[in-house]
Amino acid sequence: MTSMSKKNSLNLFLLLIVAMLIGIIYFSENESSELERLSTIDITSIKTIIIQRKGNNTVINKQTATDWMIKQPIDIAANKFRINSILKIINAPVHSRYAINTINLVSIGLDNSATTISLNGHLIEFGIINPVTNLRYVKFKNMIYTIEDVYYPLINSHFGTLVSFKLLPANNKVSKLILLNQTIAKDDNGLWQSNISITADNIIKTIDHWQTIQAFGVHAYLKRKILGEVFVYTDKQQEPISYVITDIDPWLILARPELGLEYHLDLDAYEQLITAK
Repeated sequence: MTSMSKKNSLNLFLLLIVAMLIGIIYFSENESSELERLSTIDITSIKTIIIQRKGNNTVINKQTATDWMIKQPIDIAANKFRINSILKIINAPVHSRYAINTINLVSIGLDNSATTISLNGHLIEFGIINPVTNLRYVKFKNMIYTIEDVYYPLINSHFGTLVSFKLLPANNKVSKLILLNQTIAKDDNGLWQSNISITADNIIKTIDHWQTIQAFGVHAYLKRKILGEVFVYTDKQQEPISYVITDIDPWLILARPELGLEYHLDLDAYEQLITAK
């Protein structure tokens, strides 16, 4: 197996793990109604999330009733489904609890936690997994609890795991496309035109694809051979958004190295976005 194939296999494995974790969070919440909860704080009241992971902070702010923005380390729309999944930790079912002075914090990894999440200032610190019960120790409000280990992997992942799958920022409309094989822009009469022979319907389809297609995963940028570059101009930004093509097998990868992110899409998106005819 080539090095590139191994990297692609790893990315697919990570995607499956994230999907599995979100599913486990959903079902564990529904099946544990009889257990005490970490808190009764209303999830909808939370407006600020701060994740600290190995000294790096991810700051996420609520914009509307359903929309979230990552503000640090970069300014970008968040994946609201995954944000809603990690928010559930504030009401997580508790399997056991201990007074802080009755347990050795060093032995459970809570003397100096490397990973924490703050929800409106309510700090949850993560310790190790209990090897017998497979539950994770957490510290919250000067108490130690054990909870299902379904939140930590998402929270401890690269911030890209929480980035929106959309290629373009919300409310941005395409105003010009520079693709590998053509340039698409409006003429003086406000009509879309291409510099190659392509039907008006296909021009509109290409623009629509850029507006609507979503990645199936967002990951930390991995430097690969550059296979091409495309530029998307929108009505809300002076500078174009640049996407570097770094892989087309077994799927399309569009990278934004300046953000430290890459978007993974089904291979069909290559013709829909990059080489429309």
